Amino acid sequence: MKIRIATWNMAYWQYKKHFEEAWDYYLKEIDADIIFFQEARPSKVIEGDKEHLVWNEIGGNRHWGSGVYSKKYKLTEEIIKTEFKGAFSIANANIEDKKLTIISLYGLMESNGPTKGYAITNLHRMLSDLTCIFNGHLDGKRNIVLGGDLNASVQLDPIQKNDSHKISFDRLEDFKLNDCFKLSNKKFPVQTL
Repeated sequence: MKIRIATWNMAYWQYKKHFEEAWDYYLKEIDADIIFFQEARPSKVIEGDKEHLVWNEIGGNRHWGSGVYSKKYKLTEEIIKTEFKGAFSIANANIEDKKLTIISLYGLMESNGPTKGYAITNLHRMLSDLTCIFNGHLDGKRNIVLGGDLNASVQLDPIQKNDSHKISFDRLEDFKLNDCFKLSNKKFPVQTL
């Protein structure tokens, strides 16, 4: 199974006036079978395509969220118990008679309290919520692709005086997910994976 995947934090809240133009580029110029998007809303062109789009708004003052779109494959939304709906969206597709679970994730920044500006606290909570899928407790073992803007990097651990970012990547590895970033041969993972 060979699939072309693209992911983009579109920063909708910062670039609203370029929103449709960005989507036009994403849909027409990026030759991807599956598109992950974060901090975004679906384009007017695809927002009504319920067979190929899974997207959720974070809510509150965040009128954007995370989603998955595929012009090639039909997607069905999977809903799990979480307080982070919109920060991640889960889609399932059948590709060449294999079920694929696709998770677009945005490392949601804390907006207030003692961890304001941190995403790692929420990232760990999201990974805990997704454990039922990663460990096969919900519908058995699966083929999973997780991607997005995690807002996590081991470069932040010395600044924050802990290993919480490294631990989040260790958790992903423990779930038997393969880190595609390792193919780039760079020293540190980047925020968007």
